[in-house]
Amino acid sequence: MTITISGKDFKLTPAIKQYVTEKFTKLGKFNPDVTRIGVELDVDHNVTKGKKFRVEVWVYLPSKTIEAGLKAEHMEEAIDLVYPKLERQLIKQKEIRKSKAVRRQKIGK
Repeated sequence: MTITISGKDFKLTPAIKQYVTEKFTKLGKFNPDVTRIGVELDVDHNVTKGKKFRVEVWVYLPSKTIEAGLKAEHMEEAIDLVYPKLERQLIKQKEIRKSKAVRRQKIGK
């Protein structure tokens, strides 16, 4: 599994890269079919609301791409909040795949 990290409107530090890598490498245990993860980190500069950090993540499976994203006050907070969204989607996708396999077995018998 490879993780691609890109940043827009700010400099990616080694600490942020390491944090993202450590956090999203764990997604492989929820669905072993994960082939690649793409992470885009961005800063939205809004005059009235101040800085908002945005995280968009794409998890590539052989048959589907799972996507999640959100904005938060701090980059680490945004990363921490997007992780459970991806976790739920990966678990759901795995359950769907298992139920389809069970249905195919029943039909084949």
